Amino acid sequence: MRQTCSPTWKQALRWLAMAPALLCGTLAHADEPVYEMEAAALASYFTIDIYTVKKGGESAFLTQSLRSGPYDRIATGFGSEKIVEVLPAHREADPTYIVLGRYFDPDMGTSITRYRQSKTDSLASASPTRLQGKLVDVILSDWSWERNHAKGVKKAATTLVRAMPYQDSKVFQEYTASLNFMKIGYVGQTASVEFFDAKTPLDDIRKAITGRPGMSGTAILSLSDGNGYAAYTEYYELPSTLKSAQLSRAGSRVAGVASGVVIENYMAR
Repeated sequence: MRQTCSPTWKQALRWLAMAPALLCGTLAHADEPVYEMEAAALASYFTIDIYTVKKGGESAFLTQSLRSGPYDRIATGFGSEKIVEVLPAHREADPTYIVLGRYFDPDMGTSITRYRQSKTDSLASASPTRLQGKLVDVILSDWSWERNHAKGVKKAATTLVRAMPYQDSKVFQEYTASLNFMKIGYVGQTASVEFFDAKTPLDDIRKAITGRPGMSGTAILSLSDGNGYAAYTEYYELPSTLKSAQLSRAGSRVAGVASGVVIENYMAR
């Protein structure tokens, strides 16, 4: 006859008492936002896709963009993606969206953007501009803007922290800077995407961006094929000098600045 081993009532109570702690500990570790941010921040290859959409087709474009993008697909090289809705140059302008994808594998980025373009072409009023780049610098601000803003003072951060993947990632363990720029799922922040020619010194780009009041963080990219640099920057409050800035596009060449609002911000499900 087979014997069974049943727990005593004391053992059962002990296990029940431990279960919430074990469960909460596991869930807290899996859902901890810092782990998600740190994982996505290790991806160093970017795609920048600029779409101009027919008026009235904004909702359909965003729906199709998500369905054909990396959000709900098996894409092991995908890090994260943000979509910026660009402030219109004038009331009658067709809406423009900039999709910034972050990848561990540049070929995966190329595959995703090509597939998305094929699914959104019918909604576009102009051919999209597709660019690729590699991360050359990440700079985060401290919390001084919030403190100064409460006092009615607007100025640049007093401390800037580098956060390049595999080099300066201790920022996630020591919280030496604000992590707002790295948050996944966080939308509504103001942002700019600006382009610089290849002759512009990197130090000049850094100084121009980090000297702005309200800067939260920036990612500076070296564009492929020697097309210069691009910088994606988020702000606690968009500087007034950027509100009327515009992009100019000629084929794969892009110049100027586009400012807008982050409306999508996600990792793969």
